[in-house]
Amino acid sequence: MGAPPGFPHTLSPEDLTARRHAHVADFLAGRGLDPDWLSSLMRERVGDGQLLLTSSPVHGLANATSDLDFIRVQADEIHGPRISTKIFVDGHHLEVVSFSQAELDANLTELDRLAAVPPAATVAGFRAWDKQREPRRKQTERIVNGIALDGTAPYLPALPALSTVWSRASLHTALEQVVHTALAEAAGESRGRVGYAYNALLHLMDALLSHHGDVYTTRKWYLLRWARFVAEGAWRDDGVRAVGAELERLRTDVAAALDPAAATRPLAGGYVTLAQECLRATGTAASATVRVEVTGTLQPFLPGAALLVAPGGSVVLPGVGDRLPLTGDAIGLDELTKLDAHAAATLLRALRAGAARLDIGYHGEETTA
Repeated sequence: MGAPPGFPHTLSPEDLTARRHAHVADFLAGRGLDPDWLSSLMRERVGDGQLLLTSSPVHGLANATSDLDFIRVQADEIHGPRISTKIFVDGHHLEVVSFSQAELDANLTELDRLAAVPPAATVAGFRAWDKQREPRRKQTERIVNGIALDGTAPYLPALPALSTVWSRASLHTALEQVVHTALAEAAGESRGRVGYAYNALLHLMDALLSHHGDVYTTRKWYLLRWARFVAEGAWRDDGVRAVGAELERLRTDVAAALDPAAATRPLAGGYVTLAQECLRATGTAASATVRVEVTGTLQPFLPGAALLVAPGGSVVLPGVGDRLPLTGDAIGLDELTKLDAHAAATLLRALRAGAARLDIGYHGEETTA
């Protein structure tokens, strides 16, 4: 049976479950741990419930110092904040956090909803998740990917929705970092732009990985997962393959931009183009625009300067009148590279102070890629 949308292109759900169970079995065997003994231990310490091993062992990324992170799903309701139970036995460190089946079911329903709405609404729901819901985003991802000690993956059917939501969220963050890359370059920050470019690359990697069903929240694993995926070459289609190749080209070249001799060499344009190609290749949207939303009030301060006062922070902005650049109509990402140095520097100051935020808009019918 082939892979449905949202699953790794070359694997059926059954094959993916078998691969992950093999990762888990190898990990436990390497630690000298028996699954039945573990099940009995966890029942004794935290009670009955559906027990899932999560995180790096499931993805084949665990090492000799990796903890055993479990999530337990129980039938009874749970109230209040969740605190993980830490268990130390025979030199092993185990952690388990519990949630109710009702909470999890509500989260899986919300995942389906967020995957079906327009991209901007998906991102808004994703970013509000941890303020409103238990299990939180990271734990929900862990549950969907989790492997029970009997080798089953009871929540893997939610992977397509998880893939869509996580891919859109990472792509949105990448777009924000691309905007900062362009602003930093326009402002003359030859080193600052490189830092933003690295962030853009990492989040574009995660967006493409998630698009292919490889969803894992922990940022430290982005690059290793990407290298593994590129080596496997299991691209869903030629469009994302081409985007992946361009991402790899930029990744291998980005460090060279720190050379003083390259300080005036354009960098941002390539990232703007890559981000837009990723939008289209993943079926997220045809294009994106950006504008700036001020989160406070702009007040006269000193001759030739204004004070932007906002709950997130305040900042003095030299050479600013009664409004900031880009606070009117949205512009295309390509137009960012045309901003003058003063406008770009002003926006960076406001954004870094938390007195303004980026408003990314998506345009064109999203498709199922």
